[in-house]
Amino acid sequence: MPNTTLARAAIAAVAALTVGACASPPEEAASPGGRTQPGSDLAAEAGSTEVEGPEPRLVVSDADSGRVTVLDLATAETLHSFEYDNPAQVTTVKDRYAFAVDGTGGAVHVVDAGTWTIDHGDHTHSYTKDPVELGVLEGDGPGRVIEGDDKVATFFDGDGVARVIDFAALRKDSIDVDTVVRADAPHHGVALPIADGFVVSHSAATGTGTLELHTTDGAVPQRFDTACPNLNGAAVSDTHVLGACEDGLFLATAGDGTWTSEKVAYPAGIGAATRPTALRGHDGLPLHVATAGPAATNDGLLVFDARTRGWTHVRTPDRALDVALAGDGRSVFAVLADGTFRVYDVQSGAETASSRVLAHPHDPSHASSTPPVIVVGGTRAYVSDPASKSVAEIDFRDNARVARILDVGVSASTLGVVGL
Repeated sequence: MPNTTLARAAIAAVAALTVGACASPPEEAASPGGRTQPGSDLAAEAGSTEVEGPEPRLVVSDADSGRVTVLDLATAETLHSFEYDNPAQVTTVKDRYAFAVDGTGGAVHVVDAGTWTIDHGDHTHSYTKDPVELGVLEGDGPGRVIEGDDKVATFFDGDGVARVIDFAALRKDSIDVDTVVRADAPHHGVALPIADGFVVSHSAATGTGTLELHTTDGAVPQRFDTACPNLNGAAVSDTHVLGACEDGLFLATAGDGTWTSEKVAYPAGIGAATRPTALRGHDGLPLHVATAGPAATNDGLLVFDARTRGWTHVRTPDRALDVALAGDGRSVFAVLADGTFRVYDVQSGAETASSRVLAHPHDPSHASSTPPVIVVGGTRAYVSDPASKSVAEIDFRDNARVARILDVGVSASTLGVVGL
């Protein structure tokens, strides 16, 4: 049995070093019926408990069933499992919520994973409660979830509509849709919340699809001149929007009330088979990382710096199955088909550490097998091993040391860390 007190103390110490400074809006400080814990200057939400420090949890989706499980990372115990009709892909939002997107399309289950930390710069407050499902968003066809500008948008391909929830509603245990954003037609697209509006993809019947700016009242004040054929992968930050296009990276930047767009060429040697198809980053960082193509044709990993428009192309010793970025922006991580976890310097691309995390190498030619995935929480990375139904916890600051192996009992298709 793990020493829970020591484990929580260690997690709290790690979190104290890594929680970013992002002051919470006033409405997050209290809820009707909340109570104040001794020594706290905030009221806890009804049903929650203030704790000494962050108590992170791991959210795991099962590739073979409709189960989404929330685990306590201090004890590795299952706190709650949610049973859905179909396997789901989980996107974590606001370091607290899990949006479980039905793999067959048409439903997105919104779960409050029940742990969060409010940062006030010189101190923080952490709270826990039981995990609970807040409700279901319904649309037509596959959906994808992207957060930004204090809201989260779920775009459904089958109807070309994004349902948008404001974080203020989530904090009141509500998934009431605040805004509905309508694209020109159903298509494989996105709605990216930014600057009190949305950058929305346009249907690409001619193969020369573009993106356009929508306001919350449905107006379209700007259509970007920069085309983005076959958009597949997008990301949003405080100041810019990225889209992984067939012929380069779409970049739209907001500044002084105006928007500009451009196309940034991929690095030399990156073509249709090795272009990025998913982009990952961290709030407050201009960096975004991606695998250089899907596993079957992969050529390593890519790092893009939105400030300099520069790329770092890291050619890995085996195919990169998934990548993630450290919260400080100094390192990029990859799990490779050979079963190893690798750490690379963002600037130089040099490998700085590695460890074995998979019981056996992963064969990307088997399309039906679930590939490993990575998620970062504080100073730990978590890598799934679907074949052994486990997750490796890695201290990437300590030479990529495998700190422990968590037996999750399912072949994890996605992971999320909440509570930091």
